[in-house]
Amino acid sequence: MKGLILSLSLVVLSTAAFANDTLSSREKGEIELLLAESASKLIYLERDCGKPMDKEKFKELAKIKAFSEGHLSIEGISWERVKRKSHQAYGMLKIEAPMGELCEQYKADIKGSYRFLKAN
Repeated sequence: MKGLILSLSLVVLSTAAFANDTLSSREKGEIELLLAESASKLIYLERDCGKPMDKEKFKELAKIKAFSEGHLSIEGISWERVKRKSHQAYGMLKIEAPMGELCEQYKADIKGSYRFLKAN
């Protein structure tokens, strides 16, 4: 029994220590890319589908998105890089679907990913 408690204690302590570590450059890049992909879809929804985006709400949802993908934190990422990459990705989306063909798909994706949000 002591062995089990000791093992669990070590897991909890190592998880807490890991959560306090700063993100590596690779992790920051992964998170920034993940968030940029999501943001590009939101830009598409805003500009091509008439669905406004709340930039402050996006930052809160970004934390949830990163956590759902296994990242414990988004501390230290560059929001400027996220913004730049998201606009580049939006350009690619606009080339793929210039007439708003992806509106329904992206609306459904957001409702599926964030069921707790009030649907508009």
